[in-house]
Amino acid sequence: MRALSAEDEQAVDRLTLQLLHDAYCDLAAVLRGAQPQAAAAILGVMEQRVTDVLTRICRQNSEGAASMEIAVAVGERIGEIMDQAHGRDVASTRAA
Repeated sequence: MRALSAEDEQAVDRLTLQLLHDAYCDLAAVLRGAQPQAAAAILGVMEQRVTDVLTRICRQNSEGAASMEIAVAVGERIGEIMDQAHGRDVASTRAA
């Protein structure tokens, strides 16, 4: 198997994020439809876990000098996915 180029690695990251996005949204939709209270609890725990990890990255500078900026960018991207999966209206939330 040949080594992947930097462009190939970016494609891997982009496709991985898209597949995880789709899977998270599908899972959230099924959970909300079947068990709304359980969905709220499970998805809330998942959101808290992301928040905890990003907070730890900032605190420990584990991603180097730009740890804060990286964590914020990751948080924004994941936040958009979670908002969509939860059926939150992101546009009106940002406008408020």
